[in-house]
Amino acid sequence: EALASADTVLIPASYELGPVHEEGRLTPLLAAALGRIRPGTRLMSICTGGFVLAAAGLLDGRPAATHWSSAARFQRLFPRVAVDADVLFVDDGDVLTSAGVAAGIDLCLHVVRRDHGAAVAADVARHTVV
Repeated sequence: EALASADTVLIPASYELGPVHEEGRLTPLLAAALGRIRPGTRLMSICTGGFVLAAAGLLDGRPAATHWSSAARFQRLFPRVAVDADVLFVDDGDVLTSAGVAAGIDLCLHVVRRDHGAAVAADVARHTVV
């Protein structure tokens, strides 16, 4: 129910592939949950969370970042995604992906800046000592 009304859905990193099967399929429960997300909802993934978005087909035809150590596997499983292992994050409008967990902080600050302005993002960065 919460996914159906969310403005932003964030997929965190998980160990290995998490809820994505080795052949690039989602678990049925997660596939059903992601199916509740409204079109146009902002989607974000941190590190290997991008595997979830890719397995759901939500990154097809888009650029995406993931952790450098997972980039080759990501590209092999999801050839319709343009993986960039040399950036901290990718902002493709309503879909944003980060390269790693630490890069996820940069991505989140980017979203705060985009939504609330540079002054608020700088204040958040100062308070979190980033």
